[in-house]
Amino acid sequence: MGTANLLDIINDFIACSKYMCNSLKDYYDIKGETLLIARKSSKSIPKEGKLPNGIYFNFHGSGCYFEFETGGLDMDFGPDDRCDGFDFQRIVYFLELSKLPKYKAITDFDDLENQFKKLISDKTIVCPQFSPGPYLYYLSTNLA
Repeated sequence: MGTANLLDIINDFIACSKYMCNSLKDYYDIKGETLLIARKSSKSIPKEGKLPNGIYFNFHGSGCYFEFETGGLDMDFGPDDRCDGFDFQRIVYFLELSKLPKYKAITDFDDLENQFKKLISDKTIVCPQFSPGPYLYYLSTNLA
């Protein structure tokens, strides 16, 4: 195989990130505040831990690292608790941590980087420089 459709991988990363963040919100019953505020200000969430469903989490800076049965991901939050932002390195790391056969078969990271650049030039992904995380890209369809 060697290569893959980067847009499909990005969509998987976003879905996984949202699932992880929602799992934290549900378990710690977070309402009315962002996960970062719940972690840093109100201390409603510990810096690291393991949820009953087996998800390990570790907050860092403006994001959180997750490990789960089929892999892991490292994400940073965008404004208003957005967890659908990404950059190329986060996508590569997501692939490297994955235990899924469809991702283990990906070996051509140069092709993925070229696809990333094309998605930028096509304006399929954009970097609106939201704070926090002004370096994160988002699917343009998620900005409308």
